[in-house]
Amino acid sequence: MANHKKTAKPRKPTHHLPKVGTPADDAYRLRRSREDLVDFGLVRPRGGAVAWIIAGAALVLLVLGLVALIALT
Repeated sequence: MANHKKTAKPRKPTHHLPKVGTPADDAYRLRRSREDLVDFGLVRPRGGAVAWIIAGAALVLLVLGLVALIALT
């Protein structure tokens, strides 16, 4: 039993992928691409009030920067 590891990590479960070009494959790819966008932060679920507040603050800073640039020249 010299080759047996006592602390072997359990393997992750494998997921069956649909065959390429099938409708199931198209649905899988569409679902995964949407999940990736949500995980990446490009698309948020409903209730994006924080995003609107951040966008408003950025807009205010941009306008103040332009006004300051015009005033200093």
